[in-house]
Amino acid sequence: MTANEATTSKVALKLPTVWTTQPEIWFAEAEAQFNIRGVTSDDTKYYIVAALDQDTAVRLLDTLQCPPTINKYSSLKNQLLKTYRNEQPNYLI
Repeated sequence: MTANEATTSKVALKLPTVWTTQPEIWFAEAEAQFNIRGVTSDDTKYYIVAALDQDTAVRLLDTLQCPPTINKYSSLKNQLLKTYRNEQPNYLI
C-alpha cells in the first residue's frame, strides 16, 4: 500500500450533514471520527466541507473560497460555530 492509499483509507468516513441547530455536537461527532481513524492532518480535517449543506456553504462562502494557508479546519470550525451560535435560542447555548 502506498502512502497515498493509506491516507485515503483513513479518510474513508462519511460525516452526517452539518447540524446547524447544534453544531457543537456535530463537531464532537466529527472529531471523534477523526480520532478513531487517526486523522490529524489539517488538510484532511478540512474535508468537513463535504458535509456542509447548501445554505451553510453559502453562509461560509468567503472562508471556503479563500481558506487560510494554515489552520483551515479550525478557521472553518470557528466560522461555522460563530454563524450558527448567533441563531440559536438561549436555551440551547
